[in-house]
Amino acid sequence: MEYYNNTLTVEVDWLVSEGIITADNLRQLSSRDRVNIVRRGCRNTPALVAYDSMPERFKSEISKRVGGDPYKQAQINQLEIRIESNVQTSDFFETYKLTDGRNLPKNTIREYYANAIVLDAIQKLINDKRSKHSTLGHGTKRAWEQISEAVQELDRSKYPHALPANSRRLEERYKKYQKEGIESLIHKNFTNKNASKVDDDVKEAVLAELLADPRNLDNAQVMTFYNTFAKISGAQTITAATVANWRDEFDTNIYAGRRGSVAFSNKKGMQVKRSAPSCPLYFWSMDGWDVELLFQKLTKRIVRDKITKQEKTYETTTYHHRPTVVVVLDAFNKYPVGYAIGIHESPDLIKMALRNAAKHTQELFGTMYRTHQVQSDRYQIKNLTPFYEIIADKSTPARAKNAKAKIIEPYFKHLNKVYCQLQTNWAGFGITSKKESQPNNEYLNKYKKDFPDYDGVCAQVVEIIEKERADKLEQYLQKWSEMPEADKVEFKTENFLLAFGETLKHSRTDKETTVMMQDNGLKVTINGIKREYDCFDLALRDHYSVQWKIKYDPTDVSKVLAVNSDESLRFVLEEKYIQPMALKDRKPGDSGELQKVREFNASLEKQATDFRAQNIEKMASVMPLMLQNDTLGKLMLTDSHGQHKDRRNDGRRVAPKSPKGDLKIRAVDVQPEDEESDFRNQLY
Repeated sequence: MEYYNNTLTVEVDWLVSEGIITADNLRQLSSRDRVNIVRRGCRNTPALVAYDSMPERFKSEISKRVGGDPYKQAQINQLEIRIESNVQTSDFFETYKLTDGRNLPKNTIREYYANAIVLDAIQKLINDKRSKHSTLGHGTKRAWEQISEAVQELDRSKYPHALPANSRRLEERYKKYQKEGIESLIHKNFTNKNASKVDDDVKEAVLAELLADPRNLDNAQVMTFYNTFAKISGAQTITAATVANWRDEFDTNIYAGRRGSVAFSNKKGMQVKRSAPSCPLYFWSMDGWDVELLFQKLTKRIVRDKITKQEKTYETTTYHHRPTVVVVLDAFNKYPVGYAIGIHESPDLIKMALRNAAKHTQELFGTMYRTHQVQSDRYQIKNLTPFYEIIADKSTPARAKNAKAKIIEPYFKHLNKVYCQLQTNWAGFGITSKKESQPNNEYLNKYKKDFPDYDGVCAQVVEIIEKERADKLEQYLQKWSEMPEADKVEFKTENFLLAFGETLKHSRTDKETTVMMQDNGLKVTINGIKREYDCFDLALRDHYSVQWKIKYDPTDVSKVLAVNSDESLRFVLEEKYIQPMALKDRKPGDSGELQKVREFNASLEKQATDFRAQNIEKMASVMPLMLQNDTLGKLMLTDSHGQHKDRRNDGRRVAPKSPKGDLKIRAVDVQPEDEESDFRNQLY
């Protein structure tokens, strides 16, 4: 159905295809002027017949086919065919920002967009070249009534508009749209502020500062304070609901004042998402953990009676204590590569954990290795950085007060949840956790006497860490075997002992002590046992006068490090191998160790002999002068064969006169008396 020259028409092809009339019948009716053909058909232009001119029986069939009044259906068609999508209109509503920074809700965007394109279609309909009344329909209904009906009969699933059904209100909405533009479609509840009584910058600032108060005032308290200001300044008072609206709007900017800078960084700041390392020893993270396991502690207090002078001992057992463990975590698969347990976190406990990590790599891989990167918090950062840089190529402490930067924090939560919570002496979650998640105080008081002591709770922690290691070891070793050899950086024993070794102290004063090299090596007492150490480095023998500090690993005293006062001299010494006197007592390996000593001594003798021989050669040019001054007689310098007297006597022998009467000095070759003399001279 459509209008043609102000006449409602029907396509002839449609009438025939729908079986309403045959082509011959229509032709006969047309020849008798019973129907009015308003347009003849031609290429791409269908023939049209005037609806009003058709007999009533055909009109009835047409109404059934179109589903209602043909005039109304034609009106709907005329409006709907003018509805077109509009990218600019869609983008306007999609990107529109409200006063509080939010976008329009999704369903509201669809509604406003439908309103806009339907109103645009109405405008096209009204601006049609055909006359207004003829275009909009047939009969006595006013134009806007017909438009309103057409709008309301649009498919709402396709066009979810909210235009008014009343024709007068629809006309008003259309005129406002024409005058004020697309923004007039946005409801005033969106365009106006939620709390219009706070209508200038000064009022907003006062309200924002009250909301940001670090005492965390509730909405009613903020309302009270603001209304006091309002009465003084002549502003309007507000309600607690208004405060709630502004609290939501200001939330980001007032969060730091209410919760602190740390919470602001963690809750409002953008967080970086990172991937786990691809191989072991690429990245270690470490931190201290106050284990959520309680232990009991017995304390004794001695009180002396002022009158009787007698002493009385009072014992008190407390049950609230918790151990601290420093964990070194390999981020590859969260493998606890190192740990140390103590009463509280300290630099010494951290060093112990790093030492344990380095030693554990030796247990796993046969050789001690360094990590490429270690992450820590900023506790004692200046003091501990040198140790971090020894065990790792790069030390990258986490930004201050940024717990989320450390993967080890959630790992501690995992240990607490999986292991600690199952123990009788579990202390609960953090203080910020809900009360319902904490252990029953009555239960803890009932069984507190069963809490372990310090050694017992340490055993619990060790069991937890070793269980974690066992669960992740296979994957850890497998990836290590696939790791590029170039990425495996050995941790030298010298560097390990220098960084993490204990320094030898005097047994009585507990102060650092030094020792000197003796003919049988360095003699020291470690852990109450006297030990002797020596080194196969020839250079150590050149520093007999040095006072050596000794650094050692308490868990493995087979090797120690000797360093001078400024640590410019460093030698790794091995504990002396004890050889049996009796050949019958020899065991496998004794011969090899003895041969090492013999080869070292041979090298030492050769070094001394070569040194002396080189000196004699260097002195050849000044030898005559030394002979004339009887230098050899004074200094008793030997030649390369260990002879002194023969060289001294060379200067005293006079050769026969030559025919010309010249005196010539001739060197006399002197051989040693025997092999024993030769060996002795070379040694001395």
